[in-house]
Formats: sequence, structure tokens, C-alpha cells
Amino acid sequence: MKRVVDVYKNRGRELIWTYVIHLGNVEFHPAQVDFEVEALRLSQLDKRGPANELSARVRFSL
Repeated sequence: MKRVVDVYKNRGRELIWTYVIHLGNVEFHPAQVDFEVEALRLSQLDKRGPANELSARVRFSL
């Protein structure tokens, strides 16, 4: 399962980065929060900002 996740700064809701995240296999069916947690984890590895200043939201396409 693949989702587009936007990472924002909590202050001002400034868009910092967008990730395309692929999670899941036969035994694991990820929820929305799993994609958001993974995006925040990646943003820490990429040094996008302090963890307490970032939030992530799955982008839903219609």
C-alpha cells in the first residue's frame, strides 16, 4: 500500500517536505497513522527539523 504524506511545521503549518511511503505486505495492513509515523521517522533521518516541531498528514486523493 502506498500513500503520499506531507510533513508540516507545527507553527504556521508550513509545508516542509512530502514523502511517498510504501508500507504493508500480506500480513500487515497499515493504518493512516502508520504512514504518518513513518514520515516523521524519515524526516528525522533527513534532518528536516526537531521532532517536537513537526507533524504529518496523509494526503487523500479524490
